[in-house]
Amino acid sequence: MAKHDINGLILAGGLSTRMGADKALLLIEGKPLLYHLVQQLTELVQHVVVSVGSPEREELYRKSLEDLGETVSFVTDHYPECGPLSGMHAGLSMIAEGYVFVMACDMPQLSEGLLAELMTHVEKGVDVIHASDQPFHALYHASIAIQIEEALKEQDYRFMGLLRRLQTIEVSLLEQYGVSVFTNLNTPEDYNKYRQGQGD
Repeated sequence: MAKHDINGLILAGGLSTRMGADKALLLIEGKPLLYHLVQQLTELVQHVVVSVGSPEREELYRKSLEDLGETVSFVTDHYPECGPLSGMHAGLSMIAEGYVFVMACDMPQLSEGLLAELMTHVEKGVDVIHASDQPFHALYHASIAIQIEEALKEQDYRFMGLLRRLQTIEVSLLEQYGVSVFTNLNTPEDYNKYRQGQGD
């Protein structure tokens, strides 16, 4: 499949409180989850940025991805400890232009078809193209970093709150792609269930 003329952003700066371990470094088939996501996303977009939260975490992730070479860049939060919205702000600010496919590091399924479907709407020029009730695995225009910064300054850290500030297109994708595409690994039980399904 040809690469889309967009960039990718993986949000990997979370605290992983419920998991009890760094979700980005959970092993799937002997490699960190983040490694698999970067590898898959690199095949679909021009460049991948990983939003890592802190410089300490950047060092850790850089080491886990070192054999992927120059296919990935890292960015740390401008507004530390303000949740995933802060990570998105840092990533979109770095990318600066065009649409960006945004995914969370705890969502192990990446669908080429879903991304292709979202891309059919980019000519409409809206801020966000996303599946119903799903803020991730979505296309965000880099220019909305300004609105995200406004939300952060107002201490409104909710993704759905952000979507209400923006021009969005909601695409009905659940019937076509199923809920598994939007599965996320929040707890050890989620992780074990996913690994069993993968035969890991």
